Amino acid sequence: MPAPRTVLILQHVEVEKPGLILEALDGSGLDVDIRNLLDTQSAQSAQSASPAGLPPVADLAGLVVMGGPMNADDLAGHPALKLERDLLADALRAGVPTLGVCLGAQLLARAQGVAVRTGAELGQGEEIGWAPLRDVDRDDPVVGPLADAPAVLHWHGDRIVPAAGIQVLARTDTTECQAFRAGPAAWGLQFHLEVTPGLLDDWLAEPSFATEAVQALGPGAADRLAADARAVAQDLRPLAERSLAHLRSLFVARAGL
Repeated sequence: MPAPRTVLILQHVEVEKPGLILEALDGSGLDVDIRNLLDTQSAQSAQSASPAGLPPVADLAGLVVMGGPMNADDLAGHPALKLERDLLADALRAGVPTLGVCLGAQLLARAQGVAVRTGAELGQGEEIGWAPLRDVDRDDPVVGPLADAPAVLHWHGDRIVPAAGIQVLARTDTTECQAFRAGPAAWGLQFHLEVTPGLLDDWLAEPSFATEAVQALGPGAADRLAADARAVAQDLRPLAERSLAHLRSLFVARAGL
């Protein structure tokens, strides 16, 4: 049987694209399959047990789950999230290289039985803006390079609660778990390493994103976020590329390329 060559990328919001993650896979020889499972599920019965044609993890060289505004435990409002959590649990058991970003990280945590709480439950507001990571594990091949990053983009309200089963790799002042590792080949990033200045412009052009930014940061939030993105881009990009190169190497190795 040939080795699996597909990297499956799951999106939840059209504008939250894989950005630098997709760029890191360019020229790898891997097949990239990008799907929005929530859109697929909404077109079906909410009670459908079908996994919307998702491939089994045995057919995957890698799995990437992107961000979104929904709560990781809102399985009634978004039944497809249960499918994603099951797929992530299968990937963990099979050792499939995996990356979860923001909501994807929270779903990966839930697949490990780790709690996700709202900011209100933890006495915290939304964390939106560019800020550096703290207490970064420099030995980690994915998160370690970001110890020297001037800032990364944070855009979330819910938080992962550190617990047994995951290794916390970074934090910020208001979020205890900004990055974690679950087993030898799975990482969760609460922040948005994938975002380029151009992709952030697309986010800020969406009314819901722009409104959320103003609620968190006040008037002029969009201009400030865009300016900060351009200010850090030159120093951040090569560090992000180093982080994502390790994931690419794991995907390529599983594919036998």
